[in-house]
Amino acid sequence: MKQIGELTDFRQIFIDAAQPVREYNKTTETKYNPQTARFKLVCWFKNGKTRYFYSFDNKHYNGGVHLDEYESLMKLCRLVNKCKGEYKNAIIYATFEDNKLTTGQYNFEVAKWDMYGNLRTNKSVNFLTTQKNVLLNIKNCKLYGNEKIK
Repeated sequence: MKQIGELTDFRQIFIDAAQPVREYNKTTETKYNPQTARFKLVCWFKNGKTRYFYSFDNKHYNGGVHLDEYESLMKLCRLVNKCKGEYKNAIIYATFEDNKLTTGQYNFEVAKWDMYGNLRTNKSVNFLTTQKNVLLNIKNCKLYGNEKIK
């Protein structure tokens, strides 16, 4: 597991998300839908459809399960990069609820892309490492962040 300590911003996520990843050959038809997620990606595509993607926050490492919200946000950013040219707008939202149910309120904007490739981010987003978990610093987001990115 990558130890990141306390990050002052999350620019490294976008650098990591731009790196090529190993291709997987999926052999099963199983669809995974998380019941809990810290982040939600909403993509408005040029064909008129809207898709919602939730983050997978659990990371399995050495026989244990840890929360890694940094990695889950990076994977959503990677998905946005994969769909580049197909969407009008893409926004990643976060929830501050403790239970993080996917039916909850996602009203804090983390990052926003437009069809021209412009990226705007919320400057108050950073992450903390507690024990073996990497979590969004919710206190900092509530204190310094706005709900909408300007």
